[in-house]
Amino acid sequence: MFDKLKQKVQKLKISDDKEHVPNIGSSNSLSKRDIYRNRYNYGVNFGSLFVLESYIFHDLFEEGGDNEHDAVAAMVKKHSAEEVSKKLQNHYDSYVSDEEWSWLKNEAGVTAIRLPVGYWHVDNGKFITSSMKFHDLQKVYEAAKPWDYVRKIIQQADKHDIGVLVDLHGLPGGANGDAHSGESNGGSAKFFSNHDYVKTIVDDLIPFVVKDVCTPNENVIGLQVVNEAAFSESASHEKKFYAKAIKAVQSLDESLPVVISDGWWPGQWADWLNENKLVNNVVIDSHIYRCFSDEDKKKNARQLTDELPKSIDYPHDKADYMVGEFSCVIDEESWKRTKEPRDECVAAYGKKQVEVLRKKASWGWFFWTFKFQEGDGGEWGFQTMVNRGCIPKRPRVDPSIDDTKVKALADEHSKYWKENGGGKLETWRFEEGLKTAANDVLAFNNFDHSRVGRTNFFKNLRRSQHIDAKGDSKNVWEWEQGYEKGLSEFNKV
Repeated sequence: MFDKLKQKVQKLKISDDKEHVPNIGSSNSLSKRDIYRNRYNYGVNFGSLFVLESYIFHDLFEEGGDNEHDAVAAMVKKHSAEEVSKKLQNHYDSYVSDEEWSWLKNEAGVTAIRLPVGYWHVDNGKFITSSMKFHDLQKVYEAAKPWDYVRKIIQQADKHDIGVLVDLHGLPGGANGDAHSGESNGGSAKFFSNHDYVKTIVDDLIPFVVKDVCTPNENVIGLQVVNEAAFSESASHEKKFYAKAIKAVQSLDESLPVVISDGWWPGQWADWLNENKLVNNVVIDSHIYRCFSDEDKKKNARQLTDELPKSIDYPHDKADYMVGEFSCVIDEESWKRTKEPRDECVAAYGKKQVEVLRKKASWGWFFWTFKFQEGDGGEWGFQTMVNRGCIPKRPRVDPSIDDTKVKALADEHSKYWKENGGGKLETWRFEEGLKTAANDVLAFNNFDHSRVGRTNFFKNLRRSQHIDAKGDSKNVWEWEQGYEKGLSEFNKV
């Protein structure tokens, strides 16, 4: 800590607070909505509830197809649009039971679900245009009414104090070339470079989603505007879309977190957000899988586990990150190289991921995925992994905070600089930062033992409020260090 302090004091620059910070209440006036949107998440994906995937729920792929569009089109061809709509409704209606909601809340301690939806689901297909793949199925979704079920899921989650991240998982043309985008696009991502698609999503669909479900429901924690964008070195089209999408959301609800994809290059987006002064509005979504690449398949389970602290590499001091998808799955090639018992290794791997993400992903994580049509999902199944102890249940404990500890940390700061020639300092700012962090942790804890998340945003928010109240100074770095120290000491679980 003190090395960082030395670097800061050497710069001695007046703090730059030009970057806009969405304003929310002080520690004493945080609303339930504020905590929902900013707490650290222990979450899970409702995979294949709306954006269908055959390996999770296969009944709706009975006539073939490897993506939702082709599967539903094949069913319509054999049956009727009305029959297929009823099949979809039955699926939506039976996906999660009251008992499962209770398990998510009381047993697993889930704080939020990530809810993948496709553009064809939004407002029951009303944003499908004639140039979009799902145009031929528009009447099916008008009758199936998936958006009515989206609203229902949000309401059910709210009854259990569970947040919902609305994830635009499938975009027209695809943000990637995979089947989980909901449509076949020849293996390439065509969304970002299509002006008409981008315009419809930014000008029409996103504003509708924000106004219809995000702002009215206090438990909607954010809007993810794209899932798993394909890698692009320049990402020029992606940047244009993100800038427009963020602006569209900000104009309607400035404190609603906007989630973007890291495109398999996390650092690129932290830099872009800072350059464009958008870091306080956005969370970067990164996905972790160690079962697909040839490089990972050459490693055994122990190696993959031991490498996690280094292989999960986010510049988390620059931006807020979340992990929208991860699992406990390790490829069979890796298991062939592993000598230790499989169950033991899976548990070690899952626990290590959660441990590392607690340090590097400030908005938390969402396991892929909740449940499967048949079987327990094994190492892909959240319920199974939680019940087997491979994914720890969320701890519900009170933070260890008292005035004596705060004073001791403040005295340590003052003593160090007194002994090391710190010059004319304002050590009271350090103590204020400590106290502000402690008060934030206590406020979040009051809502079902939650913890502060989005810590980059929250530090910037409280720093801005501190400057408004106490004035700017070349020593505001002391307040920053106090706040950071307070979170590291008190925001533990």
